[in-house]
Amino acid sequence: MSHRKITYTVPRMGYTYAAFESFFKILGYDVIIPEPTNTETLKAGVSNSPEYMCFPFKILLGQFERVLENNPDRYFKIISLESYGPCRFGYYSPLYYKILKDKGFTNFEIVNVEGIYPPIYKGIPRFIVKLIKLTGWHAPWTSIKAFVIAGWKVYATEQLEQKLFYMIPREKVSGSTEKIFNRAIESIRNAPNKVKSIKKILNDELKNMENNSHVDRDDLPKIGLVGEAYILMDYSNNLDIEKKLAYMGVDVDRSLRVTNWTLDRILRPKSHKAHMLEVNKGYLNFFIGGDGQESIMNTILYKKAGYDGVIQAQPFGCLPETAAKEILSRVSADYDIPVLSLAFDEQTGEAGFVTRLEAFVDLIKSRRQKENDKDKKVHISTSVN
Repeated sequence: MSHRKITYTVPRMGYTYAAFESFFKILGYDVIIPEPTNTETLKAGVSNSPEYMCFPFKILLGQFERVLENNPDRYFKIISLESYGPCRFGYYSPLYYKILKDKGFTNFEIVNVEGIYPPIYKGIPRFIVKLIKLTGWHAPWTSIKAFVIAGWKVYATEQLEQKLFYMIPREKVSGSTEKIFNRAIESIRNAPNKVKSIKKILNDELKNMENNSHVDRDDLPKIGLVGEAYILMDYSNNLDIEKKLAYMGVDVDRSLRVTNWTLDRILRPKSHKAHMLEVNKGYLNFFIGGDGQESIMNTILYKKAGYDGVIQAQPFGCLPETAAKEILSRVSADYDIPVLSLAFDEQTGEAGFVTRLEAFVDLIKSRRQKENDKDKKVHISTSVN
């Protein structure tokens, strides 16, 4: 390994690659981002994975195998997240290592990264040790700069995504906002590693999207997305569900993003857990792994916020989301909010997926129309009396 320069690779998840690229380049390292999920990625991952493993594992294994296969002259540090609790996520890293070694790859090692778990006085030192193992020793200000720039790029791409999905159902020329968005993402990706520069690009591009010809309206059906974090946050693994719903004329919101996940799971885990237990009272009052509790909590919160329906996106074989799905049927009945559960795996087809989305959107629109007609009748009756 001594004669090879270390290159980093990370799981591809949505547009976070822009942040990871900057993070490692600031620290002086090369980084190669896996390609978006495609036929070759899935073929590599599925054919080499244990049958019982959940879909995200197969995707990530395929991503890493393709990176190693396409870059045999490089030595990689593969970044993998650690987990705990009743979820197979905790088995990912050792299985990656064994499967890739059995395939004959020798140009890699796997480095596990974990969050800052409470108590903080133990979590922070543990995190620093992991970070040094991951990237080596760097001057504190260099490491801080890498984190700050990466954080700002994550925030910027999420803001652009939210603006995109708000504008699509309101734009006058279909697809025009998406063109602006695609250029904006590349501008953020290639932005100088300065907060001032990133902020300026973000503000300018948000204005460009806002100024795109559109119709202001607040009468669109509203659908919230809940489910397993990786499937929710990566457009290439959920068949671009947010974009498809937006083009169907829906105001769509995703409950989990990197920013709020980081705040809730790492920076304020105690208050997040207390809030979740309060909202979920009577449905689920203990940790089941993954994002199962969040799926139930966010469904209830969407109803309280006036949303018309919820879609649960889950990987096929995900135990926490399968358990949550059963509980969501009760939540749906108790709170009178339609919930559609969609499972994703390598067999999920575009045509059937779109048909289910269209049927659900039609259901939501029909319910809204009935509610509006009912309100009109009540208003007329009140006026006559």
